[in-house]
Amino acid sequence: IEGEIDHAKRQVQIWEAAVTEAEDWKTQYKKLEDYHIWIKEFFIPTINQIEKQVLISIQQDFNETYRRWFKILIDDSSKESRLDENFTPILEQDGFEQDFYNLSGGEKTSVSLAYRLSLNTMMRKNTESLKSNLLILDEPTDGFSKNQLSKVKDVLRELKSEQIILVSHEKELETYVDNVFQI
Repeated sequence: IEGEIDHAKRQVQIWEAAVTEAEDWKTQYKKLEDYHIWIKEFFIPTINQIEKQVLISIQQDFNETYRRWFKILIDDSSKESRLDENFTPILEQDGFEQDFYNLSGGEKTSVSLAYRLSLNTMMRKNTESLKSNLLILDEPTDGFSKNQLSKVKDVLRELKSEQIILVSHEKELETYVDNVFQI
């Protein structure tokens, strides 16, 4: 009987240790569950809201910059362009949306150049590593009319870059630059 009692006491000790270990696991589980709830219900929604607000701010700033470049490049009061929430250019003429593919070659190039200059402006403004004074534009005037080519001088002045490398076949642009390298 004493042997059975000793065995039962050892069994009780094993069970008590198991209960203690289970309670420790339960405490850890509750702590992790609280973290999970906090992350899922508070942290992630807060971060999503912050990201949304930052993206809206960037989109608005990008849109304003894009519209400014567009106005410089296309001097036609009947034409306007803006960016939608997905950063896609929306073109309007006399209040009606226009399909990008219905634009002339010079107008398409103007939209593209306005977008690239806006992107460059935003990147330089918001990124420390891109504080370079060098800008390279490859054939930015492809399809431009003579009137649109005259706008390039305004664009170059507005860029306020110390160094601009402009690759072009347009002879008229030679009068707007300090150095010409013919290859």
